[in-house]
Parts: sequence; C-alpha cells; structure tokens
Amino acid sequence: MKKFLYSALFLSLSALTGWAGIMYLNGKYEILCVFVSGIIFGIFLMMLKLNVKNDKINSYKRELEKESITSDENSARVKVLESKIEVLEKALENALKK
Repeated sequence: MKKFLYSALFLSLSALTGWAGIMYLNGKYEILCVFVSGIIFGIFLMMLKLNVKNDKINSYKRELEKESITSDENSARVKVLESKIEVLEKALENALKK
C-alpha cells in the first residue's frame, strides 16, 4: 500500500508540475519546470521498476527458503532411517547369536 501511495504521489506531482509550468510560467522558468516534471516522472518510472524487481526477488527468496526447508526435512528423514537400520541390524545380529 505504501508503494502505491508513493507512486501515485510522484505521478501526480509530475503532472502538476508540468501543467503549472506550461500554464503559468514563461520563458526559462517554463522549460525548467517541464524539466523538473520530467525528472519527477523518471523517479516515478524507476520506483515502478524497482517495485517489480523487488517483488520478483522476494518471491525467489521464498522459493529458495522452501527448497532449503524441504532438503533439511529430507536429510533428517534419511538420518532417522539410517539409525533405524542400524538398530535393526544390531537386533538381527543379537537374534542370530542366540
């Protein structure tokens, strides 16, 4: 929600600056105001791009965490099975000795 508000703020500020520069200013100041409007619009576009990139990075991190948890669970299961096999082997050896 916070990202959306910042994006909307920069977009409206850019439009307002450009409109005010064209309507109320003359000469150098009009060009300067349109330039500032372009800078603000560029910031808006970069914010959108960074938001998309950060969302992709966060989803990739979640996916990696899920994979690491799964691999940890699998290795724990393997260890449990190995210990059960060892116990059964010892029980079998004891039974054969008797």
